Amino acid sequence: MRFISVPYGSNKIQACIPASSLLFEGRMKQYSPIGNFEKALEEKLNNPIGCAALKEQIKRGDKILIIIEDNTRITPVSKILPVLIKYLTDSGITPGDMEILTAPGTHRVMTEQEVIGKVGEEIYNTVKISQHDFTDKSSLVDLGVVEVDGMRFPVHVNKKVREADFIIGLGNIIPHSDAGFSGGAKIVQPGICGAATTSATHIAGALMKEIPLGNIDDNPCRKGIEEVARRVGLRFIINVVMTPEKKVVDIFAGDIVKAHREGAKLSAEVYGVEVPAPADIVVVSSSPCDIDYWQAGKGLVSAYFCVKQGGYIIFVAPCFEGMEHNHPKLREWSKVTYGEAKRIVSEIPLEDEKADLVAADIAMANARVREKANVLIITEGLSDEDIEALGFKRFITLQEAVDYALSKMPAGKIGVLPRGGDCLPYMTEKLR
Repeated sequence: MRFISVPYGSNKIQACIPASSLLFEGRMKQYSPIGNFEKALEEKLNNPIGCAALKEQIKRGDKILIIIEDNTRITPVSKILPVLIKYLTDSGITPGDMEILTAPGTHRVMTEQEVIGKVGEEIYNTVKISQHDFTDKSSLVDLGVVEVDGMRFPVHVNKKVREADFIIGLGNIIPHSDAGFSGGAKIVQPGICGAATTSATHIAGALMKEIPLGNIDDNPCRKGIEEVARRVGLRFIINVVMTPEKKVVDIFAGDIVKAHREGAKLSAEVYGVEVPAPADIVVVSSSPCDIDYWQAGKGLVSAYFCVKQGGYIIFVAPCFEGMEHNHPKLREWSKVTYGEAKRIVSEIPLEDEKADLVAADIAMANARVREKANVLIITEGLSDEDIEALGFKRFITLQEAVDYALSKMPAGKIGVLPRGGDCLPYMTEKLR
């Protein structure tokens, strides 16, 4: 016998399994962080990827809009901003000509304390900070429509972009189940866009033949996001790739596509998890995406790529804040099959906000998982009603869930994904 353990929030939970049943433990490789972060960032601003130095693209009097993520993301914004703002100031931009806009997408807006924690107290007291709220229609402007691969993407975005002469986006690059990887233009869409725009890009990902985790080459969701950002006027990105311990491995600054692509290459290496073969039973933690099911579901997607058809996924997901924020239709969408959801969304206009096509996308990923494997869940934040809608079976302890799965598959091989929320599973070359 041997023990396996996975994160549950800030704690760990464990279970005992037959030693011979363990197929893999999905551990990420170790990477060293960069040395002097501030010096490295300044160097990247002066020598960006795919464009001129930042100081050569701006001039005195320009209104600079800096877009940052919300509290569901871990980019070291409070370390980036002091360097960036000093750089802008040294380049002739006054703090009065700068504004920071938070980009929560369709998540809830942050509390004041969460904003201070994100940007740091000095920046909070120095630079104007606004929060995007996608539910506030008066804050949006319609910039028309962009087309990608025959798909139309309406561009409804926070009107503050029209007040800016130059827009900079900050972000962190990790594997993402719709956009392939996070980061880059994603800070604009869904970050500061309206429901119709976000519905369009999410549904583009949901309708792909396969869940596009790690796929940015032929991904209409990613392409749509980038065309929207170009229309909006995003000019420069500062993205990081971090270790699981939240240490910055490298910084990628510059053109919104070229810099992002270079960062995505490193992200695939940092977050890549080698899997020798699909397992009968996959134990996966939602870590570090534990806040609610909307975020935690990323762990299920990782497990989807590692489990055999008809197998079991044991999903360890605290979901501390419940099912979702701002998307009550998620429960309704979660009850239908992937095929039925695909038919329904094709008949709904993108502007139909009551239908909540963004929730449909999340539910469609869940349906693909559920139609491939049985899902057993250990959670404290989801109600019995939530779990029934998702089509899962609740267990109180990891051991009980493991024992149940092994009772159904006595000779089952077990795989473990300790960080399902941000890993990128891949099969070893010889077994693909």
